[in-house]
Amino acid sequence: MTPERMAELAARWVRFYTRELPTPLAQRRIDEIDADLHNHIAHERSQGNSDRRIALSILSRMVRGLAADASWHGRHAKGPAYRSTIRIVFAAAFILSLPLLAMQITDEVAWGPADFAVAGALIVGTGLLARAAARKAGDLAYRAAVGVALAAGFLLVWMNLAVGIIGEPDELANLMYVGVLAVGVLGAVTARFRPEGMARALFATALVQALVAVIALIAGRHQAPISSVSEILGLNGFFVALFIGSAWLFRHAARKQPAQLSRR
Repeated sequence: MTPERMAELAARWVRFYTRELPTPLAQRRIDEIDADLHNHIAHERSQGNSDRRIALSILSRMVRGLAADASWHGRHAKGPAYRSTIRIVFAAAFILSLPLLAMQITDEVAWGPADFAVAGALIVGTGLLARAAARKAGDLAYRAAVGVALAAGFLLVWMNLAVGIIGEPDELANLMYVGVLAVGVLGAVTARFRPEGMARALFATALVQALVAVIALIAGRHQAPISSVSEILGLNGFFVALFIGSAWLFRHAARKQPAQLSRR
């Protein structure tokens, strides 16, 4: 990637996080960053540095400047809800900058636009759901349960897309995990996100996750070179434990509710 393309990537980022701000303020910020990047490229070339090294230095500055960007935006944002959304987007951008940086260093990481888009949607979506849950319930156990459930769902999707839990990512057996997530989502909606119903939904999700492992073993997927019995049981057992842990926290939150109501 050339320094100019990296600078354009940084400029797009600036245009994104300033898009809801007043036009004069946003344009001033865009012009400031554009001028700084232009001067940086000219200076580095005058020092005889290669384009690859200059591009990496721009990426490094972009990553290191995320905190400053967040601070600047926080001073000019319109309200707490908007600021929290932007913080989620900043966090997603930081996480996605890591594979982008790795791509400049090694050929072992080869993400395409679709990979970044899917990963960004997962990260932002999970963050927004976590924020909504935190606002909905003041109970610590409930928020922790939501956090564990969202983390389990995020990791389940991420691992399936990245390496596949059963065999390769394109293995049809991995489509069974869509059913696992569907049970959790439908159970949560049916329960109207009440803790006692959420506990049942997450226990059901854990059961379906365990059934997927059993079906995979019965179907002989462990005989494939890339999947063994221990890998299938270990990975699925990890997610079963997360879903059960979330269900236990929801049950704990449900038990606390009557006591809280009786004290009012």
